[in-house]
Amino acid sequence: MILEKAKNYESKIIELRRILHQHPEIAHKEYETQKILMEYLEPLGLEIKKIAGTGIVATINGKGEKTVVLRADMDGLPIREENDIPFKSLNDGFMHACGHDNHMSMVYGAALVLNDMKDKINGNVKLLFQPAEEEGTIGGAKPMIEEGALENVNYILGMHVWPELQEGILGLRSGPFFAAADTIRIEIFGKGGHGAKPDMAVDPIMVSSKVIGALHTISSREIDPLEPFVITIGSIKGGTAHNIIPEKVELLGTVRTMEKNTRNGMEKRLKRIISGITSAFNANFNLEYIYGYPILVNDPWVTDFMKNVGSGVVGENNVVQAKQTMGGEDFAYYLEKVPGTFMVLGTYNEKLGYVHGVHTSRFNVNEKILLIGSTIFAEGAVQLLKN
Repeated sequence: MILEKAKNYESKIIELRRILHQHPEIAHKEYETQKILMEYLEPLGLEIKKIAGTGIVATINGKGEKTVVLRADMDGLPIREENDIPFKSLNDGFMHACGHDNHMSMVYGAALVLNDMKDKINGNVKLLFQPAEEEGTIGGAKPMIEEGALENVNYILGMHVWPELQEGILGLRSGPFFAAADTIRIEIFGKGGHGAKPDMAVDPIMVSSKVIGALHTISSREIDPLEPFVITIGSIKGGTAHNIIPEKVELLGTVRTMEKNTRNGMEKRLKRIISGITSAFNANFNLEYIYGYPILVNDPWVTDFMKNVGSGVVGENNVVQAKQTMGGEDFAYYLEKVPGTFMVLGTYNEKLGYVHGVHTSRFNVNEKILLIGSTIFAEGAVQLLKN
């Protein structure tokens, strides 16, 4: 029944997706995105509140006290789009390269269906349109929670379009799914000098190379080989000329962990390693360890429940256990407060050319998946409220 109702709104869902795709905005700057969403939500007569700067909470009040949340993230990325499509990004240098335009449209599609059914729903449905998922440290979920988005909420559902799965496949995973994503900033201090007289200096570039090599042995020598772990140094800044030994080198990187104990001990471990190496070469250091999004842990019961719901929408053979990913996702903050699950919906379609990964300039999806996502959201909300 819900799928048939959603089909009646498919063109409207696609329409919103294309408008949003044309107007991508980065974290905390989603002003036009918020305006567009308000224009589509206000005619539905929902209880609507602006929140967390550019965010929105819209509530469908049914018959009952329980409440389910459907969450969509709003922000785009600073990437210049290379897709040749009629609704290409109008904001040059910015793009919905992570598919958040699809997420917002799918939640909107669910809202259209659920609003028609509100007199028959055994509870309420909150729609969370959340800014700044891509921000990486504080994100938009925490401000949403702090401003009351989860008050009186029983369950929460989220979904991400996923080019790692074939189009139309629904992936779910109980327990830890997305990794904690932390940032490290390391400054190595040496003593500047002439490149021809290294004995008169302390070379922070050479010391940095030793530090980088040592940090990458953590995964092979200090972490259980069966435990997911990643450390990456993505930026090195230091030096001004070929014949000058600089005073300082700055390293920027990310640490991804899937176990709380590993994460909790990581800052101390890094300090020990960096301290030993810099001391050996008469250099000094400063480490800034910035804790980002926590580990995303899906509730086992809700995840199993949604497997059954998903099977009813896409068929049992099209519901799979998703692989863990070292990507970060601030939906994790919601799951620390409320039982729920974060799902992934496959978009890979080689025949139609939808093969590019998220965070790339060519990422795109077959818009037929919007109907599937909207239906899973709506069916999930109705069934959870029935339970």
